[in-house]
Amino acid sequence: MKVKAYLTIYLALSLTVLLSVVMVLLAGVRKNTARMEEELALDTAGWSALAEYHRELFKQYDMFFIDTSYGGSSPEIEAVGEHVKNYADKNLQNTDLMDSRVAFAGIQEAEIATDLGGQVLKRQIVEYEENYFGIEALEDLLSQYGLAGQEQISEEELIRQRDENETRLANEPPPVKKVTKKKYNRDTGDVETYEEEEEVPIENPAAAVNELRNKGILNLVIKDTSKISGSAVSLEEYLSYRSDILQGTGMLQERMEGGTALTEVKEKALLMAYIFQKYGCYGQEKENAGLDYQVEYLLEGKGSDIENLKAVVNKLLLFREAANAVYLYGDTAKKAEISALAASVAAVALAPYLQPLLETSILFAWAYIESIQDVKILLEGGKVPLIKSASDWQTGLSGILDLSDIGGSSEGNGLRGLDYGQYLSMFLLTKKENELLFSMMDVMEMDIRKTEYNENFRMDGCISGFRVAAEFEDRDSGNCSFLRAYYY
Repeated sequence: MKVKAYLTIYLALSLTVLLSVVMVLLAGVRKNTARMEEELALDTAGWSALAEYHRELFKQYDMFFIDTSYGGSSPEIEAVGEHVKNYADKNLQNTDLMDSRVAFAGIQEAEIATDLGGQVLKRQIVEYEENYFGIEALEDLLSQYGLAGQEQISEEELIRQRDENETRLANEPPPVKKVTKKKYNRDTGDVETYEEEEEVPIENPAAAVNELRNKGILNLVIKDTSKISGSAVSLEEYLSYRSDILQGTGMLQERMEGGTALTEVKEKALLMAYIFQKYGCYGQEKENAGLDYQVEYLLEGKGSDIENLKAVVNKLLLFREAANAVYLYGDTAKKAEISALAASVAAVALAPYLQPLLETSILFAWAYIESIQDVKILLEGGKVPLIKSASDWQTGLSGILDLSDIGGSSEGNGLRGLDYGQYLSMFLLTKKENELLFSMMDVMEMDIRKTEYNENFRMDGCISGFRVAAEFEDRDSGNCSFLRAYYY
């Protein structure tokens, strides 16, 4: 009997094809399994690297940054790549599934806090404050820190007028009067009379105040100057004054695409809010800080607390003098007092033509005396309106004649207007943003360096995100490459 074998041959051929397909599928599964294992190992390593954020920077400033020096003296971005590689290797060592290993891992891009003029730092600050306050509170924040844009005082123009007036008054030829005098004539033995011109001194009531402008002012606005901080730092050690600033590659594209939709004005309001939450100033000093008057440092950038405070007080005096002068120009009653005093001085000096110059000089002297009282109130925690009303005015015209009353009691005042911090925020809003951000990082360095094991801390060694290129290899599937970004 004959048995036909064509079915057996067909089955054998079919099995060969099926086995080939199965082997291809198994190879693909193995390769994809290896890729998935390696990808998971890299992701775990990347997030583990981010978990090494600087604890003290987070504790004091709520900022997430990796210190690339890892407590050492020399920050290196490549060190982050080494940490990623080590973490990935350890993750792969915990499984023998594919026997993969990291052939290479290196940082391709990194955003350093100082990149783009400090915009990397600003982005974290804005995101932090946006989450801290919430959208509902943002409008209130704008009203608190957006004051500089609502009412403007032409401070420079007014002070220019004051200085020009004083120059003109000083350069005016002194008035003269004819005086009858007598002399003895030896030749005739008679007493003869004759006339002689004499200069008439001008007793400017504002002279003492004008001299006061160039003298130390802190003792007039602060009751106990012995309590002023004596802290000082060497500026050349900090970011704004160093020349060897490390640079990254700027903000990661992924972060820019998912950025905030806030307007520039709202971002500024959030930046101001952050400064007054995290930085100390006169009357609200931060503990264990490099400088006690940190907001004053942001404005003036000087190496000691007393220098920064002096500079800010003088800036406040100048601003308040201009504001008070604006009020005096519009107050008819006080303007009449000024005119009467100037007229009497001009009459005594026999120089009525000097009355307009004397009026301006007296007006600014009165405005300055008032500004001293304003600053005293601000430093004691009170408030002063940007533009005053009659009920807010504190000093009399006699104050320019009797300087012993300067800086007297401020009891009963300071209940309406802006406080010291709000005036500082107005000044901060006029500062260039990149300079302000770098000054903020100076203070961060000062404070962090006072903590243990952080003597060499540098903000230009801190990164908040990076892109890593990694290559893996295993015994069967060959090499596999990844390019991944990780950021806070």
